[in-house]
Amino acid sequence: MKAFLPIALAAALLSGCAAIQKAEHKSNEQLLAASGFQVIPANTPQRRQSLATLKPYTIHRTIRGNQVFYVYPDSNGNFAYIGDQTAYSKYQNLVVQQQISDNNLMAAQMATIPGVWGGWGYWGY
Repeated sequence: MKAFLPIALAAALLSGCAAIQKAEHKSNEQLLAASGFQVIPANTPQRRQSLATLKPYTIHRTIRGNQVFYVYPDSNGNFAYIGDQTAYSKYQNLVVQQQISDNNLMAAQMATIPGVWGGWGYWGY
């Protein structure tokens, strides 16, 4: 029975981490789509093989001829988000805007909690 508790705790932590990662991947894919990346299915053996060589959920830069493309494969290799330099620049801007928005939200939430450390010290009330 004593050995069961650490195993159950580890399983709960891992499932929680997996859920967080899944949400982050979904958010990232939404930003990619909003910035102009196109979803390209891996519907040929050549595309599947090409995607299998790439690390999933990571943006990879590739050059075809004189053009630069950015590829973001999913974990199963079923599809990839592909965009050009313009789409990638828009994506980077959206990521920064998202980070600023998240930081502003966190600051606003922290400002409403009584008894937190502020710029003037602890206001424990």
